[in-house]
Parts: sequence; C-alpha cells; structure tokens
Amino acid sequence: MNESRKISEILSLILQKILSALNWLNAECSLLVSIARSACIKYKQIVLKTLVPLFIIMIGYVSCTMSQRQISRNVQDIFAISDEIRAFYTNKPDYWGLNSEFAIKNKIVPNEFVKDNKILLSNGLEILIGNGADGDTIMPLSQSFDIVLSQLNKAQCISYAEMPLKQDNLLKLLSIRIINASGDYLFEWGGQKKLPVQKYTTKNLCADNKNTIIWSVK
Repeated sequence: MNESRKISEILSLILQKILSALNWLNAECSLLVSIARSACIKYKQIVLKTLVPLFIIMIGYVSCTMSQRQISRNVQDIFAISDEIRAFYTNKPDYWGLNSEFAIKNKIVPNEFVKDNKILLSNGLEILIGNGADGDTIMPLSQSFDIVLSQLNKAQCISYAEMPLKQDNLLKLLSIRIINASGDYLFEWGGQKKLPVQKYTTKNLCADNKNTIIWSVK
C-alpha cells in the first residue's frame, strides 16, 4: 500500500514536472513566435520601404519607355505620310491646294490614319496638313508643306522635337517649329537654332502645356 502510494506520488511529481516543462516550453514558444512576428513585421516594413520605390521607378521607366516608343512610331508615321504627299505631287509644280481635307478626299493619306474625316496617329493624336499651325490651304508656288501636331504637354513637346530622325527624313526636312504661349521657336538648317534638334535644347522652350510642333517638309 505504501509502495503504491509512493509510486503514485512519484508519478504525480513527474507529471507535475512534465506539465511545468510543457508550460515553460509554451511560454518560450509564445515568446519566440512574438519575436518572430515582430521581426517579420519589421522585415516586411524594410522590404516594402525598399521595394515600393523600386516598383514606382520601374513603373515610371516602363511607362517612359513605352511613351518614347509610341512617339518614335508617331514620328515615323508622320514622315511616312509626308512621303505619300510628296509622291502625289511628284509631277506637279508645287503643293497648291493641299490641306487635310484635300489629302483625305484624294486618298493621299493611307486609310489606317483616317477616322471621322480626321487624320489620326496610332495613339489618337490628330495631325493637320497644310500651311502653318492651323493647316491652312497651301497657295500657289509653295515648294513645301507643314505637318502639325498640337496640344502637347512639355514632356511630349521635348520628345517630339528632339526625336532623332533617319538620314532620309532629315534630307526632306526644312524646319521644326515649336509654338506656345511663351514664343515661336524655329529650328532650321544654318539658322540660329540649328537642325537637327539636339538633346536638351528644347527643355526651356517647351511650355507646360498647349505646345504645337510643326514639321516643314519640302
């Protein structure tokens, strides 16, 4: 009987020790989990502080790259349209009568650029053909014509004006003109502002908005 009691006491003591050990382990585990959770939160904060700016920079870079590609494509399309006009007038003494309406009516401009009786580039920007910023009808004896792109913001203005041109396009270009509320700036061969337009030369010429660029083609 005494032995049974002693065994029971020993078993009870062992059980208490086991329970005590388990409680200690649980407490330690809880502490470790808390520390791990806190460390995890801090780690996430560090990662977010690092990755978010990088993510924003990447978005900006991709957006800028896509925008530049679109502008490059638009400039190529502008000169492709100019080639169609030049071909139409090859056997004519001048560009008399040319304007946007005439170019559309006589199917000079490829159909892919014509919508709702307007000449639109692939991203929806409208261009005018003719003389000057309003695309007026060209008068007799004129040996050149203008292609006009308006309502550009500063970044667009700079990119369009400074977009590098292929050699064959440079040969048919007479001038590039920037018009906005602050002035009228002409880049031409041998002029005060020379062609081709160099990088960073239009930063202080382009306004924040409502810029017009005119390509004069011979």
